[in-house]
Amino acid sequence: MPPIITWPTAIADGMTKEHQELFNSRVSAIKSYFSGDSVKEIERVTGVNAKLLPTLAQKCLQIADDGRILGFRALLPYVRRKTHERSSPFKAKFPEAKGGFSGALNSLLMRFPDAEPMLVKMILQEKKNGVIHEYKIRPSDLHRVFIKFIKEKGVTEQEWPLNCKFRGIRSIQKYMKDLLDRQFAKGVSSRGDSAARAHINVGTGESGLITFSEAYECVEIDAYNIEAHMSVEIETPEGTYAYVLLERLWLIAAVEWLSEALLSYSIVYRSEVTADDVVKVIRDAATGKWEPMNLTLPLEYPLGAGLPSGVIEAAQGAQWSVTMLDGALAHLATSVHDKCRKAFGFGINWGAVGRFERRPHVEGFFNRVAKQLFKRLPSTTGSSPQNGRAEDAEKKAVEYRIVASDVEQVLDVVAAEMNHLPGGAFNITPLETLRLFFEDRRKMFLPRRLPECALENARTLLTKESHTVRGGRETGRRPYVQVDRARYTNDVLCNAGHLVGKKIVLVIDEVDMRQLKAYLPDGGELGTLKALGKWGMTKHSRRTRKAINRLCHRRILTLSEFDDPVQAYLRHLSTTEKNKSVSAQNATELTRVSKEAGIKPRIHAPVSQRSLPASHDPSNSGAPKPPKPGPSSISQAQERSVLRAVGLGDTDKFFNKVKNRR
Repeated sequence: MPPIITWPTAIADGMTKEHQELFNSRVSAIKSYFSGDSVKEIERVTGVNAKLLPTLAQKCLQIADDGRILGFRALLPYVRRKTHERSSPFKAKFPEAKGGFSGALNSLLMRFPDAEPMLVKMILQEKKNGVIHEYKIRPSDLHRVFIKFIKEKGVTEQEWPLNCKFRGIRSIQKYMKDLLDRQFAKGVSSRGDSAARAHINVGTGESGLITFSEAYECVEIDAYNIEAHMSVEIETPEGTYAYVLLERLWLIAAVEWLSEALLSYSIVYRSEVTADDVVKVIRDAATGKWEPMNLTLPLEYPLGAGLPSGVIEAAQGAQWSVTMLDGALAHLATSVHDKCRKAFGFGINWGAVGRFERRPHVEGFFNRVAKQLFKRLPSTTGSSPQNGRAEDAEKKAVEYRIVASDVEQVLDVVAAEMNHLPGGAFNITPLETLRLFFEDRRKMFLPRRLPECALENARTLLTKESHTVRGGRETGRRPYVQVDRARYTNDVLCNAGHLVGKKIVLVIDEVDMRQLKAYLPDGGELGTLKALGKWGMTKHSRRTRKAINRLCHRRILTLSEFDDPVQAYLRHLSTTEKNKSVSAQNATELTRVSKEAGIKPRIHAPVSQRSLPASHDPSNSGAPKPPKPGPSSISQAQERSVLRAVGLGDTDKFFNKVKNRR
């Protein structure tokens, strides 16, 4: 037996005085009994019958439902510890008669030993031996299976439960409920939703295997689908402004583990989060400096509020040791691992899919910002269509002009205020917690920082690639390199014919693809290469260029040597048909590319509605009439169709040039 001092105890405060005295006498008797005292002496002192002592001792050593021995809990008077077992036979009864079937189900389960394992497997959905059970089986369906099972075993219509009006369905319902209550964790894991399965892993009273005791030891990063619809303000061809619905946006945040301070965040104008979005948040948290936005709304930042990199000088550039990411973003592992882990030197902890409880602080931030901002908007989508969704949320986002840029300002103020609000176990603000580590010498806290030689690369997180130099004397083309269908060169490379056919190293900034740096294989610098043609005009990212190239490959977008690809892409996204608005998907991409290029989004009219110059208008009396088509000439309509067929882009511009040449 375990030491008696470790036995589970019990209290008898809620009992009558007589029962309390009986319980205390039994406790004293069992303690003396296991101490080796004489049973006669125990009976004389406590009044407990000596013949009863072995029985009480055996009850104390029985295993309880919680896996421990019953201990002193077995000595509580008149407390049933054993399940009811029916011993008397069933008597004949009419179907409408009540009573007389106490313990009938347990008796039947003991009669057929394989019945209970079958019920347990179906209720808990145990997948053994390749058997697939019904998902979340209902008590009525379980009862139907049970009735079929006992009929096959030979139970007649004169026996329970077939001789009852409801055929024992209430007993099956009670049995199912009791089983799920007794095996709580298995029941939730097999029948609960994703949120319930995640919560079942916490609240066990045991400390986690991964703990942190200092600031900047761990940072949690996760993405959150914003629970609100928003719109964007787009300039129309008439000079007015239209408000177009956007797709649901994403919010990515990085939260420090110990202080629960928000280090950085980013709103993603895209239907899905990509590796570049995660990298941007990590880069801003590790090397960026937060600055207040130029607010156009009647808002103001609370005094002393902000993100740590902007209000705590010592926190700027501080590096952390472990990054906890969402396992649902596992497809981003390679990109984040290659770009960030090597640049910043932290470890990565990939969580299991759907286990949001492993990142409680960033999930708590999303929950707070949703309650304080997104769920208060008239266009909120709520947690689900049945929970908190506003009526006509999409319509209200446009009607009430809930512009995404305005929401960004409110979000920045709310995020700065959260870092300045007291909370946690000791009611200290996240910023005060970080100041204790950075500014209190008694903490002996030394933040990890990047050396100067690695700081510049970490700020930009450049990509290194090897490309072959093209060109040659046979074709007369000066040496160049091609990256994503754009040619790059400079005054050094264009004259370096000896490099044709050889590989050089390119350092690419995927945020701005207008230029890149080139290095020889031995490490010597070739200088900055600029994109030839119109690719070098408007700022764009690699993601935007690949999107343009995909449309060109599918012949959806045609480009000429005179077209700026980014501007043509923006026209493609914003061009509308008659009496139709820009789709939410195109509006979201239009907003992203416009923010990237630093220009305002605009709506373009379709080609059929664009006004031609006066020289193109045949009805204009002052304009020369086009020549009649002859044997060696073609009509305007034919020429336009030819130009479209060869993919020359804006046919009106080319038709004008051809006409002027004539």
